[in-house]
Parts: sequence; structure tokens; C-alpha cells
Amino acid sequence: MRILLILLFFLNTTSWAQKMTGFWQGMLFSPNDEKVLIPIYLDIFVTNGLVDGRIRIENKEGASVYPVVGKYINNELELVAMKAMWCYLPEFSLSPYIYSLKYNPQNGYLEGSTDKQDYRLIAYQSKGEISMSKTAYLPKDWLLRFSQELKDGISAPQIRKQELLNFTFEPIYFDVDQATIRAEYHAYLKELIRMVKSHSDLRIEITGHTDADGSDTYNLNLSKRRSEALLLFFSQNGLAKDRVVISFKGEREPVDKSQTSEGKQRNRRVDFKFI
Repeated sequence: MRILLILLFFLNTTSWAQKMTGFWQGMLFSPNDEKVLIPIYLDIFVTNGLVDGRIRIENKEGASVYPVVGKYINNELELVAMKAMWCYLPEFSLSPYIYSLKYNPQNGYLEGSTDKQDYRLIAYQSKGEISMSKTAYLPKDWLLRFSQELKDGISAPQIRKQELLNFTFEPIYFDVDQATIRAEYHAYLKELIRMVKSHSDLRIEITGHTDADGSDTYNLNLSKRRSEALLLFFSQNGLAKDRVVISFKGEREPVDKSQTSEGKQRNRRVDFKFI
């Protein structure tokens, strides 16, 4: 049993080491100044608890490239940047410079900090390799996009597809003759927003429904107001209106009989689907 546990531990450690190995891109930023966003690229290889590779840091004048060495233990990386091959960033000219990083399996980011000047680092796995050019990469649109994605709580690209596959739709329900969204659904709706924002080619369709009480015309209008309430909620919480499509069915598509209060409640709903 002891040998089995040791083997399982070794396999798990090896698996995490493999996740660390590769090309990462992201940014250094100062928690004290949201405008300070420094592009950073990291290419590392992890084996037997040891790490080596290169790190590239940029500003508008050019790039600084450093060899890095370090160790990997307990799913954490500690990297030391050696003397720069060249350096256009005076604030990063001193060496060694130490990075303490950890892979976050919940969001897929490599996260951590430096030992100087209170900089944080966050990066995601990408395709590429460290350029040895002294010229900074252009354009930097991805950096601003990445910063906004972090503010929106969006996971790293390699995590997003699985999140979408695991996502489960749930209807939300309304009180009698009401189009007001209950507070209990706010967290779920914000997660819906996050899912849509995580995929640039994704939109969401909202379909409003009612129970059978009242006239067809009244119920069709009520279901429309319920859909429009969701559209407004999404817009107020940062989802562009062109990412949302609404429809409304009135009482025409019940999911339960309207002879009981429970059945009526199930019919007073809004459904969702991705398109």
C-alpha cells in the first residue's frame, strides 16, 4: 500500500510538472496602479523538480530577455532570473529576480508574485516561443483584452471549452403576473454572462413563458416583459446586447399542467440556450 501511495504521488506530481512545461504569456502588473500592465512571456521546461527556460519582459521601447532557473515542489515554481541578455527595462535590470508561481487548476492560470516592487504575475498557456528580438511584439490588443477578461472572472483559454461542456442550463421562475427577477437567481445569471463572454462566437437566447391564467394576448406580452427583464439584467452586468437574442411564447409551451399552483409556477419561467 505504501509503495502504491508513493507511486500515485509521483504520477500526480509528474502530471502537474507537465502542465507547467511550455510557453506562457501574460502580464506583470502593480496592484497599486491598474494602468501598469507589462507584457511577459515565459518558456519553461520542468523535469525532476528542476526548471530552466527564458523569460521576456517588454515595454514600448523594447524587450528584456533573461535565462531562468529554478525548482518545482508541491505544485509551485520558484524561478530566479539570471543576468539579462539585454535589458530595456531599468526597473527590472537588477538580478537575480525571483518569481514565486503556482498553477491554479480552477481557472488555468499561472499566478504569483515577484520579490521586488510589489509586482504580480498572471499568465496562460499559449503557443509560441521566446523571441530573441530586441523589438517589442506588436500589437498589444491582447494585453488589454486579457486584463478585461481577468476583471470579468474569465478562465484561461484551455479551461473554457471544458467549462462550457460542463455547464448546465436552469430555468428561472417568476411570481404571479410579475416580470421582476428574483435575487436568488442573480449569481446563476452572472455565471451565464461569464460563459458567453468566455467565447467570442457564442450568444445566448432567452425565451419567456407564462402559465395559462389570463388571455393569450396578455400572456404573450407578459412573457415578452420577462425576456426583456433578462436582457436588461445582462446589459447592466456587462454583456453586450448583440450577444443576446430574446423570444417569448406566452402560455403556448408549458412544461407542466396549469391546474395546480406547482404546475403554474413551473410554467412561469424563462429558459436559456446558447446559439
